[in-house]
Amino acid sequence: MMDNRPKILVTGGAGFIGSHLVDQLLDRGQPVIAVDDYTLGTPENVKEALNNERFELIELDLLDLEKLDQLFMRENIEMVYHLAANSDIREGTRSTDRDLKLTFMTTYNVLECMRNHQVSKIFFASSSVVFGRKDKPLTEDMSVHPESLYAASKQAAESFIMAFCHLYHIQSWIVRFSNIVGERATHGILFDFVNKLSNNPLELEVLGDGRQCKPYMYVRDLVDGVLYIVDHADELLNVFNIGPKDATLVADIAQMVLDAKGDQQRIVYTGGEGGWRGDIPTYGHNATKLKNLGWEPSYGSDEAVKIALQRM
Repeated sequence: MMDNRPKILVTGGAGFIGSHLVDQLLDRGQPVIAVDDYTLGTPENVKEALNNERFELIELDLLDLEKLDQLFMRENIEMVYHLAANSDIREGTRSTDRDLKLTFMTTYNVLECMRNHQVSKIFFASSSVVFGRKDKPLTEDMSVHPESLYAASKQAAESFIMAFCHLYHIQSWIVRFSNIVGERATHGILFDFVNKLSNNPLELEVLGDGRQCKPYMYVRDLVDGVLYIVDHADELLNVFNIGPKDATLVADIAQMVLDAKGDQQRIVYTGGEGGWRGDIPTYGHNATKLKNLGWEPSYGSDEAVKIALQRM
């Protein structure tokens, strides 16, 4: 007999952040369907969840609107946590349609299926990079100035969600993430540094001049915050930045990685303000809105990096 209980759909559910979200939703007793095309995600990330009778993992390309629509038709979906996207800013610069397809068009397809099948709640994983370069801590009401195709696709997806929210009464939570670290990562600064150490016994190459300074957040802390926001922010449209109040220098992260994983390699900087085209070298958070809602991160930026290194 078909199980028609209301379910949570997590797109990108076998990926880095999505798999941690799946774990916590299941811990709450909620039935979960995860879809992933395995570009970066892998069933290994949800191996424990696969033993749970309330969980189903489906290989699905969200660009295939027909198959996605069939999923919505077949299942009783009450909410979507939409995390599927291109998550590699540098790769999106090399291939200019990557973000258009994997971030914007996947979001549009999810929204269209929600509209057609009367699913009225969506969480969207956005990014602080939509703001571009700012000379003061980020607040939710600041203007956005994307400097990468990754950022532009996130902003475009946000705009479509906002329009669907008001036109079709879809309650929406848009949360702009800071830099996330932790186990199951497939890219990012810690992943890159640890891999570089494995490949070069003499030196650790650091892109840029090491003075880039950004807030880092531990992945399980992030998921706690996301679920708190969805539970406690109840407007039709809810927009939040999430991240610690402090930030960490890239040079300090390089030293932390050497202390935890290295063998006295020397650090070599490539030079320049940012690590790659489209990189935002420095930003910080004003966490007032989320604090007023009643939630703060458990860990500061340095602590998040150290915990992630311990568990990688």
